[in-house]
Amino acid sequence: MRFSVLIPTFERADLLGQAIESVLRQTHGDYEILVIDDGSSDGTAEVARRYQPAIRYLRQENRGKAAALNLGVAASAGDAIIVLDDDDLLPPWALARHADALSRNPAADFSYGRYVRFCGASPPSPSDLWDEEPVPTRDPRRLVVKLMERCFLPHPAWAVRRRTQLSAGPYDEALYRSQDYNMILRLARTNEGAFIDERVLYQRKHEAMRGPAADRTYTDHTIDKWIKYDAVIFRSLERNWRLRDFRPFADETHEQERALALLQKGIILFQRKVYDGARRALLEYRAALDRRAPSAAERMIAAGLMGCHHGVEDLLDFASEGGELAGWMRARQWPLSLRIAFATQIRWRVRAAVSAGKVAFAGGLLRYSREAFGSAATLAIMGSKYSAGLKAWRS
Repeated sequence: MRFSVLIPTFERADLLGQAIESVLRQTHGDYEILVIDDGSSDGTAEVARRYQPAIRYLRQENRGKAAALNLGVAASAGDAIIVLDDDDLLPPWALARHADALSRNPAADFSYGRYVRFCGASPPSPSDLWDEEPVPTRDPRRLVVKLMERCFLPHPAWAVRRRTQLSAGPYDEALYRSQDYNMILRLARTNEGAFIDERVLYQRKHEAMRGPAADRTYTDHTIDKWIKYDAVIFRSLERNWRLRDFRPFADETHEQERALALLQKGIILFQRKVYDGARRALLEYRAALDRRAPSAAERMIAAGLMGCHHGVEDLLDFASEGGELAGWMRARQWPLSLRIAFATQIRWRVRAAVSAGKVAFAGGLLRYSREAFGSAATLAIMGSKYSAGLKAWRS
């Protein structure tokens, strides 16, 4: 199997060589390397020339990473494509593991594995490789649903068959962040992929400028950008995906399939701060639930409500949307078991805030819980180890 390794780059001359060399050290030798320069002015071209003819160097005017990737995909000739960010590294066995996974699973459109973060300007030593991103292997839901709740597969952690990449369509050039997230969601919408239970990426964490010239941001300020562009993605999903795309389980005969899909959709949109869409989905789910008791699966799905990866600080502003959302949740008259499930993740957030000395923030969380889910549910989650099965399910 031949791989096309695409390395989009912008103003990273100091790190680009390490990324290229990590590919040159691969034990799987059948690959091509395409470096796509998004209009750099810092000596990137000179770095790339040092590695020719082992690489192909492409250049465009600065238009953003998505445009660079579209140029690279069009120029690629491999059977499968893997995108390596210019500040990350591939372990020597990465391509071999992807090749094996795709060969052993011909129905899989893509393969994906684990990754670990490291810090610093130099390649990591073994002692640096401890911050591993968990992959929820015990979660029985579809991969796309798990990814919608949390993106645990950045670009270099997965490889895709070239024919599948072409069929999926181009990267969205309107997205200056989260291009890889949008693409893996599109791929996982129709295919579960092949899992590699091994590290296939070393992701570098460092302070730097990120993004194209039109939307350049320093590392410390990127969270607002992630929220912004994730909301763009999920508003599009709400408009354009079918309800069945949000169904949590692959089994089409699962009881209450429509209700589960509505609940899952509402939870995901709430986590991604698309609150108007979340209200629409949850309102439909409330009507579908009617007077019956929620199932164990529904309670576990509901327990994700307060699990937003980008925090819940906005909900604590009762003078704006936070107060409106709390009142809306309270007015729906959810069954107590479901209110407890909704509030479940308040407990660890309160404990984390108290441990960090953020007592006022912890108090705000408790207030929100009381206003949105009621005192009984708040007392239940704070006074017990109840977790709606969340920990065992998603570990």
